[in-house]
Amino acid sequence: MKLWAIVSAGLIPASAFAFRWFLLKTDVFVGYVWKWQGTNFYPSFDIRNLSRSKTYMLGNIAYTRSSGKEILIYDNKSLWGQELKPGTIIYLEAAPVARITSIGECPKVEVAIRLQNGREFKGQGPGQLYTGMRKIAFTLRQRIEKASLPLAS
Repeated sequence: MKLWAIVSAGLIPASAFAFRWFLLKTDVFVGYVWKWQGTNFYPSFDIRNLSRSKTYMLGNIAYTRSSGKEILIYDNKSLWGQELKPGTIIYLEAAPVARITSIGECPKVEVAIRLQNGREFKGQGPGQLYTGMRKIAFTLRQRIEKASLPLAS
């Protein structure tokens, strides 16, 4: 009986911590597509705040290649100061990316949105699909929400 009390006393806080971590990792969804006008290529974003209680302030956009090893450019002006209220979806178009010169380069570019508090959310777009644990986490969150189970975040 004493062993059960010790295990449950450690298991309950650990599971509560894991659930809060899961909610924080999946509370902002960033999707994007590439658009172009002439030789200017730029992303068009679909940013969703899945949280029911947190408001976020968008910061900048990081464009990288090779799993973040090669930094192309940081765009500090396109999204800065945009407010992402709980449960909202916003569509934004960024400024053209100077270092992209053809449509063939677009799927090789990784796009990440950063908040003003420093958190970063990788985008899902052409050439950058969610895989592994991120795909499982967003699928699980979607199923929980479809089942109408309340999530506290």
